[in-house]
Amino acid sequence: MTAVTRLQIGTEGDRVTFGGRIDETAQLATLASQLPPGPIVLVPETVTFVNSVGLREWIRFLRALREGGHAVTLERVADVLMTQMNLIGELRGLHVTSFHAQYECPTCRNEDQPLVDATLPPVACRECGSPMQLADFPERYLTIFRT
Repeated sequence: MTAVTRLQIGTEGDRVTFGGRIDETAQLATLASQLPPGPIVLVPETVTFVNSVGLREWIRFLRALREGGHAVTLERVADVLMTQMNLIGELRGLHVTSFHAQYECPTCRNEDQPLVDATLPPVACRECGSPMQLADFPERYLTIFRT
């Protein structure tokens, strides 16, 4: 899967990967009905952009999965999607195992988006080794975990 300008979707069994843009061109409406029954793992790690129409389609897709009886797990969620999903109350309580968060180093000003879990663990700067700090409010990432 190569993430370019449009949304790229890859499926392998119960895993669905997403890359590129989730925008008005994203066709997610029929995807839920094409997936096998049972638990589904969504991996939107290489999503690079989400606009309001794309977020609406993402919400409808997640809703269709839930209504279809799928247990949904999200892994390796891109920072841009994670911060958007945290703004939507309907998405609270989703099972998210890992996501990318924006960190910055106060020493050398290096920025990074490491893969983290809901504890937002300490991250060492790849440039200078100093402890990095979360570059945004924790609520931008953690609201989704509240039920």
